[in-house]
Parts: sequence; structure tokens; C-alpha cells
Amino acid sequence: MRLPLHALALAAAAACAATAPEGATTPDVAERVRRVAAILDYVAADYGGAVVDGRIAEPAEYAEQLEFLDDAGALAAALPPPPRSRYAVATDLARVRAEVTARAPADEVAAVARAARTALLDAYGIVLAPTAPPSLDRGRQLYADNCVACHGPTGGGDGPRAHELNPPPRSFRDPEVMADLSPARAFNALTDGIPDTGMASFGLLPAADRWSLAYYVFTLRHDPSRTSRGAEAFARADGAVVATATRLAGATDGELLDAFARAGLSEPDRADALAYVRAVAAYQSTGAPMDPVRQRVRSAVGAYAAGEPARALSELSAAYLDAFEPHEAALSARDPDAVTAVESAFLALRGAIERRAPLADVEQLALRLGVRLDAAEDALAGRGGGMAFASALAILLREGLEGALLVLLLLGWARRAGAGERDARAVHAGWLGAVALGAATWFAAGSLIARLGGAHRELIEGVVALLAAGVLLMASHFVLARLDARRRVAALRARLDAATSTSRRRWVLASLAFIAVYREAFEVVLFLQALMLDARASGAAVAGGAAVALVALVGLVAAMRKLGDRLKPGPLLTAAGALLCALAVVLAGKGVRSLQEAGVISIAPLSLPRFDWIGLYPTLQTVGAQLVALVAFAAIALWSVARSRARAA
Repeated sequence: MRLPLHALALAAAAACAATAPEGATTPDVAERVRRVAAILDYVAADYGGAVVDGRIAEPAEYAEQLEFLDDAGALAAALPPPPRSRYAVATDLARVRAEVTARAPADEVAAVARAARTALLDAYGIVLAPTAPPSLDRGRQLYADNCVACHGPTGGGDGPRAHELNPPPRSFRDPEVMADLSPARAFNALTDGIPDTGMASFGLLPAADRWSLAYYVFTLRHDPSRTSRGAEAFARADGAVVATATRLAGATDGELLDAFARAGLSEPDRADALAYVRAVAAYQSTGAPMDPVRQRVRSAVGAYAAGEPARALSELSAAYLDAFEPHEAALSARDPDAVTAVESAFLALRGAIERRAPLADVEQLALRLGVRLDAAEDALAGRGGGMAFASALAILLREGLEGALLVLLLLGWARRAGAGERDARAVHAGWLGAVALGAATWFAAGSLIARLGGAHRELIEGVVALLAAGVLLMASHFVLARLDARRRVAALRARLDAATSTSRRRWVLASLAFIAVYREAFEVVLFLQALMLDARASGAAVAGGAAVALVALVGLVAAMRKLGDRLKPGPLLTAAGALLCALAVVLAGKGVRSLQEAGVISIAPLSLPRFDWIGLYPTLQTVGAQLVALVAFAAIALWSVARSRARAA
């Protein structure tokens, strides 16, 4: 029989550091899920030894696999439906059992079983991985103390007691044995032992020790000379493998070699890269973009475990604002969904700490965040000059259009309302002042923004966004002053020409144009500075992308102005009023969101979809702010209707 056997079905709940996140499962449900996942893992790896070319080669092991699948079915029947998912584990288990019963090819059974395991863990929100990177020194010491007698000093299965055991100990130096073994499977075997073999349970060891030992056995078959050469080969693979403890926990040697082959490495280079990953990268920082984020998250979990939730929240905020956010611009250009996933994972972890959730839940949410960070590194892998160019172009064009649209609305409104060039000059003065301050911010960014820190940047952005929303609502008061187009235009002309309101009106126009444009300019500075950090050798590419975006922006604005000149006053004013109020609602949501990320406002999640482009985030605070803006808009509209009717009478 191959390592491990049916003990995999008994993976301990507390030992795996993989309880479910808040709102997902209870510990009892999580234990059942893990046991089902362990059975699927066992079948995927060991079926090939029981059935060869459609024939049963090992009747006892084949019968054992069918028995385990029956056990998995019984466990699955007791599981509640997974949260926020329609996944049915019984369907996947039936498919796996049908493949085994039909004696399908081993690669097909393995693919179906592993897909079912992944879907099961994802549906119930469970990650099977260590909560912190394993320790190479600790693993080496544990192996010397507990494993040498059977497995031998080099892991060859030739220890002093090996001849006494039946079946004999497996060799960790055998490529065929290791091809289908993962650290997670080794951890399960260490936790529960393997009945009917000499493999005893080491469940009394702390989970961290068992993880360190599970990772260590993968280093035994690799020559030190290969690990030194492997660093270069791994670098040439250009992100084919994210070598973090979280990602490597469930990865077999065979899967890693396949990934290196797809990256174009030769067979010797693949072996070298594998040696580096197993013997070096799994135990240390790889210099990857998300390493500082992971370190801060581990510090946050450590502080929470030490009974210091306030420090945990501070570390978590620093992890997001100071370590992750500098990469957000480049990641948004490559994979916006990855940004959303990381943000959601951060907020879930923060919420668990704020409500003083059990430590196991906090650790699990940190593991879930680690998986999202791994995916973010996958998305960032291989970025270069072309990526920096495209990112800079997209950032500047997107932010510039947002500001330009509002400025054009203000200009069109003032001119169509008969206010003349004086009000237009107020609008121009506002946005030109914002651009000038934005340029100054860029030149000061190297020192000013770096000194501010992530929390202060989010605080500034949130306050500016809410201030812009307030000024937008003030402007909508002028636009909605009349409902009938002709009388509205005439009344607006009269009001705008009145000396008593001139200064106030122009102050509103100038300040609104300034605030709206400077908010976009501030974000452009932040994002482009982040791109420069992510691509230090691509400064010319960033500048080129920004230059192309500016040219495109000028053309788009010119086209929109030409179109706007053909519009009639009434429809323009109606559209302007609606858009101004819509922008106020969007900015209200985004402003509160920034304050939440800065840690100033708490977070109460809601079961709603998320749409960043309209500022809709699934939290009570952001939705509440947008509702307040909508109520204010409705009040202004009703007041305008009543006032219009009174004057008409």
C-alpha cells in the first residue's frame, strides 16, 4: 500500500488550522468537510496502484477505496448546504465512485477526485494549510528525533527498524512516491498515523511542528547543488509557481514539475527548480510582491492570538494600506477581480477581529486571504514595460474622464443657463487650480505621500470624496430650481445675473470643479507612483502610457464639447441635474469606503452585489451614505417643485 492510506479519512479538526470562516461552518461541519476532502485526496493518489489498465491489481486496496467513498457519502449526507453556494457534494462523490467502479484510467479518476476536493473546500470556505511558514530547522530536528529509526537519515526508508516493519517504510527519495504526495497529505498522516503499518500518530505534537515536519520530508531527495542552481531556473519560470507555504501545501511534486514544463524549462532545469521550491522557497520570503503583505497579516494574527486586538487591527490596516495598496494599480489593470477578492478578504478578517471571533476563525480567514494574495501574484507575474504602459494609460484615461465629465457639465450648465463667460471662467479657474496642485503633489509625492502612510492617504481621499458629494448636492439646488425648461432657463438667467448671488454661485462652481478634479488628480498621483514601484525599469513605459492617455483625453473632451454645443438648454439642464445628483451618490459611497479602509468607520457587511463604478459596496455604512444622498436629492427636488408652483401662482 502507498503512503498514506485510510488514515487520511480521519484528519483532525483542531490540528489542521483550517476551521471555516465566520458565517460559513461550525467546527463539527468543518471536520466532516476535511475528512471527505482527505478521502478524495487519497483516492486521487492511490487509485493508480489498485487498478492498472482496467484490471484490479490490488483487490484489498481497491475494496478499501470503495469503502472509503461510501464513508465519504455518509459524511456528506450529514453536511448542511454550503453557505452562499448551491454546490452538492453528493453529486461529485457519486461521479468519483462511478469512475472507480467502472475501473476508469487512473489519470481520469485522479482529475475527477481532485476537482471534487477543490470544489468541496471552496464551497465551505476551508483552506488546508499552515497558518505560518514552516520551519526548516524545526522540521530537521523533528525528523531526527522521530523518523530516522524507520525512514533512515536521508529518507530512503532504510532506517535501523525498517526490516522489522511490514509493509516497509516508504522512501521519501523515490520520485514515484513523491510525485503524488503533498505536504497536506503528509500532515494528515502525521496527525492520525496509518493503521496496519508502522506509521504511528504524532497528533500530540503542535500543529506547527507537524506542518514543519510534513514540509521537511520533501527536502530529503534534493541534492544541495540542485537547490543552488534551482534559484536561477525558478526565476526563469517567470511566476509559473507561487512558492508560498499556502500554495505549496496542496501541491504535489508532479504538479509542480508540470507547471515548470509549461513555463518552458528543460528537464534538468525543472528538477533544479523543484529542489529550490521544496528545500528553500517554502521556508523563506521569495521577494515576491505580496511578501510584505503576508508578513503584516501574520503579525496581525499573532497579535490577536496574544490578546491584543487593537494591535492586530493596526497591523492589518498597515498590511492593506502600506503593503498591498501600492500594487493595487498594476493589479487593477491586469485583473480587477483579484483586487476585489483581496479587499473582501481583508474586510472579512478585520470584521472577525473587531467582533472578537475565535482565534481559529481568524486564522482561517488569514489563510483565505493568503490564497487571494497568491492569486494576485499570479496575475502580476510577468508584467513588464507593456503592462506598465497599458496600466498608466488606463489609469489616467479613467480618472481624467471622471473629472472632465463633471467640468463639462458645469460649463454647459452655466452657459446654457445664460450666465455668460464669467461663470465659465470660475469653472476653469477651479479645475486649473486642481491640476496645478495635482502637479505639485506629483513632485512632492516622493516625500509627502510616503510620509503620510496608507491610512492618512485613505482618510484624505475619503474626506475629499464626501466634500465633493456635498458640493454636488449644493450645485443640484441651482439646477433643479425650475422644472419647466423655458421658465427654468429664464429664471436661472435672472438668478445668475443677480448681484446678490454672484459671488456665492461662482464660489460653488469654482470649488466644485476644484474638488472634483483634484480628487482624480490625487488618485492619478497615487496610482502612477505605485506603478513606478512595481516597474522600476519601466519609467519610460509609464510616461508613454500617460502621454497617450492625455492625448486621447483631449480628443474625447473636444468631441464631447462639440456635441454639447448642439444640445438644447432644457434637456441639458435636466440631464445635468440628474448626473450631478448621481455623482453625489457615487462619491458618497466611495468616500465612506475610503474611510472604512482607513479604519475610521466600522464595517457591517450586507448581502448585496458590489459595483465599484457606482460606488456601491456591500456594507451598511456605504449604502447608508448613498441613501442619505438620495434623500437629500429628493428633498431638493420636492422643495424646487413647491417653490416653482408657488411662484407660478
